[in-house]
Amino acid sequence: MDWNSFGRADSLSVPDRLSVDLERLILEGHLSVGEKLPSERELAEYLKVSRASIREALRELENRGHIDRKPGRGTIVLSPGESAGVGDELLGKMAALKPELHDIMELRAIIEPPIARITAGRATTRDLAQLRELVEAMEGDVTKERYAELDRAFHQAIAQYAHNPLLAFINERIAEQIAPSRAGRYQTKARRAASSAAHRRILEAIEGGDGDLAEQEARDHVLAISHEIARATN
Repeated sequence: MDWNSFGRADSLSVPDRLSVDLERLILEGHLSVGEKLPSERELAEYLKVSRASIREALRELENRGHIDRKPGRGTIVLSPGESAGVGDELLGKMAALKPELHDIMELRAIIEPPIARITAGRATTRDLAQLRELVEAMEGDVTKERYAELDRAFHQAIAQYAHNPLLAFINERIAEQIAPSRAGRYQTKARRAASSAAHRRILEAIEGGDGDLAEQEARDHVLAISHEIARATN
């Protein structure tokens, strides 16, 4: 892990910048569930920041349900919803259903737009910075595999920033089901460009605190993807 790429100078405080960078590694799956983070001392040395800044950043991630910290064991990465006590039973039942992709997209169209509405009213300054950076990264020249990582991270971040762990958990389970479609045969350059434009519109609605528009843009985005998948499979 290249920790030295962290902590760039911007309008965020040092702890907020650190929490945003660490959170992105979790959202994109570069820090896996159950993985142990370096100690506060090691992180402070790697990143050349104070242990107080590291401690505050980790506290923020813990409050958001991304990590669990225990004396003597260290800091480990959690699955969305795990800190809220959401058990494996629901996950097992969902997996056993073996839903088709069109079933998953229908569920996305029901769940994601209201989440975007909620997030428009609850996202903090550091949340907005994360979303903006994810969108800007997707708008760059990236491989389809990298785009899939960013795409998943963007939608998961929106669910995280509703600040309701149950919504984040449900969204993560959906993301697991549709992961093959993000980097597979449905992922064309034209679709990536259209998705990036849609992500930018969702971002701007959330940044503006416009819940109605955020919900509409999110719904239009999911429906557009559904139509593309339907055309590709016919």
